[in-house]
Amino acid sequence: MDAGVFAVTGEIGPPRGADHNIVIERTKVIADYCDAINITDNVRGIPTMSSTACARLVLDAGGEPIMQLTTRDRNRISIESELYGVYALGIRNVLLVTGDRTIMGPHSNAKMVFDIDSIQALHLTSHLMQGTDFAGEELEGTPHFFMGSTFDPYADPIEMQVLRAEKKRDAGAQFFQTQAIFDTARLETFMELASDLKLKILAGIIPLRGPKNARFMNKNVPGIKIPEEYIKRLESAGKGLKEDEGRNAMREEGLLIALEIIKSIRNIKGISGLHLMGIGRAESIPELVKRAGLHPRPKVG
Repeated sequence: MDAGVFAVTGEIGPPRGADHNIVIERTKVIADYCDAINITDNVRGIPTMSSTACARLVLDAGGEPIMQLTTRDRNRISIESELYGVYALGIRNVLLVTGDRTIMGPHSNAKMVFDIDSIQALHLTSHLMQGTDFAGEELEGTPHFFMGSTFDPYADPIEMQVLRAEKKRDAGAQFFQTQAIFDTARLETFMELASDLKLKILAGIIPLRGPKNARFMNKNVPGIKIPEEYIKRLESAGKGLKEDEGRNAMREEGLLIALEIIKSIRNIKGISGLHLMGIGRAESIPELVKRAGLHPRPKVG
């Protein structure tokens, strides 16, 4: 992003268990098509393999990890400890987020911590990078991270989202990821309002698999708003076909929709790159990168 190259990051979901080979296999599918690979942290309150462990596995498998760290499940002591550990393991990119509420997951009664929010976590991380902890004690080894955060261009009022992005930038965020974009006009409005902030933004893309998948995300995933127009396109694509043929036709239509959105996003001034989320289908990420004309990836540095 600093070099002015249109960046591409991918995302792999950690397994709901201890099979490390799943992380390695998913990394190998997308590593050659992405500049970095994002590792999620118990999305929607669903317990998965530690994002720290997964980030190290991604690194070992030849990828450049971006490790998510949520403040929902940790107090400031735990966050400091985690940051020391991940740096010692060779992780240099962290994405600090508040996290979804656990009421959305299978453990709705689990207690949430929220000792600090994502803005405060960015402040904390920036402080550690100066060589002392929050108590003022000198560190035995200073971590240095490339820090990211998120924003939601669809949340109202949009001016408040611009203000929060500015606060996150001032707290140390060097790049931003968005949730999946389906209404590019709204993203363009955000970028116009935030033009003076000079933010480095990776616009989120999810290739839809079918109408059921789209409606589930509309209902259960915060920040997702999939227009009915796209859902009808997916339904029409699979109509009258046998099950396997219909599934493939809907998947292809989902890829076409994603490619249309990517083309529109690339015309928005100020966007620094894309963040591609396969949502259980890692193979869709290389396909999108190739069909969008973003492969092979340029070598930088």
